[in-house]
Amino acid sequence: MSLAAAARVAPAQPTSKNVRAPSKCVTDGAPIRGGRTIFPELRALGTRVWSGGLSWAATAPTRPAEATSPDDPAYRWPASITRAVSEARANRIEPILNVSDFPSWANGGRSGDWAPERPEDFADFMAAAVLKYPQVRRWIVISEPGAWPNFRPQGGNGRTAPHLYSRLLDAAYAAMHAVRPGVVVIGGGVHPSGRNDQYTTAPDTFIANMVLPNGRRPRLDMFAINPYTERRLDLALPKRPLRVDFDDLDWLARRLDKLWPRRRLRIFIDEFGWNTEHEALGWLYYVPRKKQAASLRKAYALASKFGRVDTMCWYQLYDAPPRRNSTQWLNWTSGLRTWDGVRKPSWKMFARVPRGPRPDEYQTRSLISKYDRVWGFFAQSKRPVASPVDSYSGAFGVARTRIVAADSRAAGVAETCVQACDSRRAGWAITPHQIR
Repeated sequence: MSLAAAARVAPAQPTSKNVRAPSKCVTDGAPIRGGRTIFPELRALGTRVWSGGLSWAATAPTRPAEATSPDDPAYRWPASITRAVSEARANRIEPILNVSDFPSWANGGRSGDWAPERPEDFADFMAAAVLKYPQVRRWIVISEPGAWPNFRPQGGNGRTAPHLYSRLLDAAYAAMHAVRPGVVVIGGGVHPSGRNDQYTTAPDTFIANMVLPNGRRPRLDMFAINPYTERRLDLALPKRPLRVDFDDLDWLARRLDKLWPRRRLRIFIDEFGWNTEHEALGWLYYVPRKKQAASLRKAYALASKFGRVDTMCWYQLYDAPPRRNSTQWLNWTSGLRTWDGVRKPSWKMFARVPRGPRPDEYQTRSLISKYDRVWGFFAQSKRPVASPVDSYSGAFGVARTRIVAADSRAAGVAETCVQACDSRRAGWAITPHQIR
């Protein structure tokens, strides 16, 4: 191995000198319960980040005439998301949104899991979303694109989905950075296992095949993964074929360094945890509540020691509402609390986990100053706000209003994504059993 190659590999190894706690995060697609948001509780738990979802199909049921303008009348921005991102900021929590689900007008009349025919359509929507939500700096481009419930077509021996996804990611990256240079585009979003068939693409295969038609790698600022595991937590365990789970984070870091050299991409864990009450759609593995708490503590400690994980999101604050079909439970129960509010041992354990560093976007004054410089003309202008760029600078404002207040007047009651979040788990089930 050359000295240069060794230098790239060495930082990925966990060492006692490389301790950096990840920013503590909760991913929950249902941030409103009984008319109230979960953010005061997340703040009490010391949570730095909340990750939620935005549906392109639901937001743009018809093709917009000016797709990059968030003010186009075709857009139906969900009031629940507008309220969530504003209240997250009000509680000093960074909101992050992942965008999935494709409208039928963009994919030839198919269901929402089929990729759009033109990457430019997706990129235009991402640009509009960035302008619509100035409170959101980091965006995840599609969650689990290696699984058929979220992204189709799969197949091609594991090449089809990552090739299509790479075109969407790169186009979105260009469009998002064009309207907001400081935006952070998080790509990858891989799930922990797959078969390279018509239903799923294995995560290691997906990463290897993230290539554009010109042979280059798609642009991204951070790499996301949902590294659920049924193994004991130990980064010394060998990597298994067709899988990338929590125990493979060191392998993942080395792989990213090889495929995106000199970038040292940080890892964003968007979903992680263990079900406690029963099996669930997409993952038939579950553990007792006390083991969930002990595993939570160990996982965050290992991520801190590893030092390459930027943000680590526990999946669910509350369990999803009970739901089953004739053969199995469908709802996930990885929450820190049961659906009816009972605190599991993991609730107290999560509160004890170090909060990690405060993300840069919390520095509100610095952020406003930065974008006032980028769009100084608009910030100094006295004319009415009209264009997309004007709307964005207007959100930061001639009066320099706080980010947390932006769009708060649009708050209201809207749909949640409990069913969609549950359905994302389909396609990579583990043999059912329970650890005692």
